[in-house]
Amino acid sequence: MAEKMVVIQTKLGQLRGLVQQSCLTGKDYCSFRGIPFGKPPLGELRFKAPQPFGGWEGVRDALDNGPDPKQPGLGPIPMPGMVSDEDCLYINVYMNELPIKGSAKKPVMVSIHGGAFLLGSGGSMMAGPEYLLNEDVVIASFNYRCGAFGFLSLENEEVPGNAGLKDQTLALKWVHDNIESFGGDPDNVTIFGISAGGFSVGFHMVSPSSRGLFHKGIMQSGSPMNPLLMQQNPLANAIKLAKALGCTSEDPDQALRFLQSA
Repeated sequence: MAEKMVVIQTKLGQLRGLVQQSCLTGKDYCSFRGIPFGKPPLGELRFKAPQPFGGWEGVRDALDNGPDPKQPGLGPIPMPGMVSDEDCLYINVYMNELPIKGSAKKPVMVSIHGGAFLLGSGGSMMAGPEYLLNEDVVIASFNYRCGAFGFLSLENEEVPGNAGLKDQTLALKWVHDNIESFGGDPDNVTIFGISAGGFSVGFHMVSPSSRGLFHKGIMQSGSPMNPLLMQQNPLANAIKLAKALGCTSEDPDQALRFLQSA
C-alpha cells in the first residue's frame, strides 16, 4: 500500500506526517518523525544544556528520522541509511489514528534509547512503534547527545556536564507540552528504556528537573545505582580529549573554546 501524507495542527505549527502500514500486523498507523525539540547544539552550544527549538511557520515535513547522534561507528551492526550529526535533537511520534476532537486522550509511552550513553538513537529503525501500537497508545522516541558531546564536563558552571540527560529532560517537557495535539494524555506518560535507557529512567525518577513531566517509569536492564555510570576525573578527561585533538593548553576555558571550534 502506498503511504499517504497527513497534516496535523500542533501548538508549534503544522506538521506533515505519514500513514504507514505495520509490517507485523498489516494495520495502518500515523507517524510524525524528525520533529525538532532542541536547537542544534553546535558551536557555542556544544556541551551545554539544550535550548528549546520553538515553533515554525507553514507546514513542516515530519516524514523521516532526524540524524542520529554523533557516535563511534554507529554501533556494532551496520545500519544502511543511518546518518549521524551533532544536529540531532529530534523526536518521533506515532499513533494508531489521527486524534478526533472530543475523543478520549490516550496513554503515552516514551522510549529512551540505550547504547551505553555512547551509541544508539530514537530513530524508527531502532525504536520503531510496531509492537507497542498493538495497544491504543501514543508512542514517542527521541535522540539525545551521546559520548563526549552529551557527557563531557569541565566541572564548572559553564559546562557542568550531563548535557545528554538534559536533552532527555527537554524532550520530556516537549512531550508534556505538545503530546495532546497527537491525541496523547500529558497526565498519563510512562517512560521506559533498556540499558542506558533504563539508567536514564532511574535518573529522571529522582531528578527535580523531571518532576511532573511523567508519571510512571520502566527500567529494563539498567539502574542509576550502578557505580560504573560515575565518570572519574571528568575535568582531566576533558583536557585529555582536547590535547588529543591538538590543544596545547590545560586551562579549562581555553580547552573549551578549542573543543567548541574543533
